[in-house]
Amino acid sequence: MSTTFTRNDDPAEGITLEQLLADQSLKLRLVCPGAEGALKRRISWVHPAEILDIAMWSEPGEVLLTTGANFPTEGMDAEDDHALLVNARKAVGLPARFSSASAAYRQWCDTYVAQLAQAGVVAIGFGVAVKHPTTPMALIDAANRAGLPLFEIPLEIPFTPISKAVSRALTDRHDDVMRQSSLLQRQVLKAAAGGDSVHDVIAITAKLVSGWAAYVDASGTVIDISNRTFGKQAQDWAMKLAAKAAEAQSNPGMTTLFGSEAGRDYCASVVRDSNGSHGRLVGIVVASAAQTDQIDMLLRSVTMVAADVMSVVVPQLKVSERHIRRLRSACIGAFAQGNGNAMLPMADELWPDIPQPPLRLICVDGETLAVDRLYTALDADPQSAVGARRILFGEYDHRLWLVVGADAAEAAEGTLLTMEDIDFGACDCSSWQSMEYRFPEAVQDLHLRRLNDSDRSFSDMSVHELIRPDLAVVYSRELLRPLYRLPKQETEALLATMRELLATSFNVGATAKRLDVHRHTVENRLNKIERLLGLDLGNEASRVRLWIACSFLRQ
Repeated sequence: MSTTFTRNDDPAEGITLEQLLADQSLKLRLVCPGAEGALKRRISWVHPAEILDIAMWSEPGEVLLTTGANFPTEGMDAEDDHALLVNARKAVGLPARFSSASAAYRQWCDTYVAQLAQAGVVAIGFGVAVKHPTTPMALIDAANRAGLPLFEIPLEIPFTPISKAVSRALTDRHDDVMRQSSLLQRQVLKAAAGGDSVHDVIAITAKLVSGWAAYVDASGTVIDISNRTFGKQAQDWAMKLAAKAAEAQSNPGMTTLFGSEAGRDYCASVVRDSNGSHGRLVGIVVASAAQTDQIDMLLRSVTMVAADVMSVVVPQLKVSERHIRRLRSACIGAFAQGNGNAMLPMADELWPDIPQPPLRLICVDGETLAVDRLYTALDADPQSAVGARRILFGEYDHRLWLVVGADAAEAAEGTLLTMEDIDFGACDCSSWQSMEYRFPEAVQDLHLRRLNDSDRSFSDMSVHELIRPDLAVVYSRELLRPLYRLPKQETEALLATMRELLATSFNVGATAKRLDVHRHTVENRLNKIERLLGLDLGNEASRVRLWIACSFLRQ
């Protein structure tokens, strides 16, 4: 479907395609008028180029000038035409193989022109009589289908006068553009200085373009948007730009994507971290306005200014978010350790709304990525994430903990049940003071739910399931450390003896037989183990401790 352009013909905004074509000295001949209103579009620059994947390097508002030096001839009668067509198709992402040269040529022209239109190119200027006597008919047909204007440049007219004509018009409006950009920048910077910088920048961007705006993170999640109706469009345009930026890693200037769709203009601009143009892509600002309301350059300017400001704001917020995340973890840990009363005044600074007793303590465990996604969702909007507006949440003891009011517990737990790769346990708390004793209960409930999901009971649990592996591994390392300070051969002999003693219930004779050594050797080793580890292995509790250390031993 072709695009319809409607633009006011205001000379203050620079030269239009129609004005360029009207310059009699250039002798340009329009062969494809494009979609309605396309000739009224303003030209931002003239780009002479002969490379086949030029759409990747094109900017919105440009006019592409080419002689088709790398195009195959339409009749495919030159010796190198087949190779040229193969290269041309590969450059635009089409298969190199084809059965019909004429059909393959037409398909390539359609794709070549469509990609230029998608990149925001205003028109194609084709220099005739250099290689091609006339503009290829397949190229004209493709331009007609895409609604993109195409004009011919006669042999006697170099590309330079065309560039100069556009450059003069751009120079005339340079001061106005600079003043306008400065004004826009001041307004966006003022918004960024507010309490909610991301939201405020997006809000002012939407206002300035008289449309909507959004900030989308690198994963495609819409972090903030002025009008949620357009969330899908924001994601689509952000991911289009992210894909182009990934393809053009060698071109740091690939930062903006402009296009039109269903009567609207769209502009997307990348947000990078503090390393500037070579920094990591952390997000994308997307803005859109009705074609009848805004001109291309205004939409593009506002979006790029907003992205530049966000490139400063977002990395700072990331540092702040990490700081707040650590403080939240410390606060939850204080509740678990009985210091909750001292932390309550601080809680008001870490969470927007604090629940009131009676409370529900929820322990969340599962796949790391799934738990991280839940934390991010809670941080953005707890109400949307788990259906509870008043909530405390944070990490403690390698798990995510939620504290909600008893009245919101059913909704929160119902939402958690729908999440993949997440398990949870919960218990009631009558007050903040009693929470210290409820953390173990929530963990027990987590394990019980897991057992019920697998049709097992607590009596079916192995001893290893009753012991926390992370603590047991650390304990094993600490207890057995003196053994590892010995020569390697002696360490291995003592470890082997310990394992056999545990396997034979500390029967020295049976252990000696299994190791094929004298019983005195086992007795000597046993004495040395007791001395090094500080254990009395005649005591049952010490034997249990040694069994745990050996069971979770990681060499």
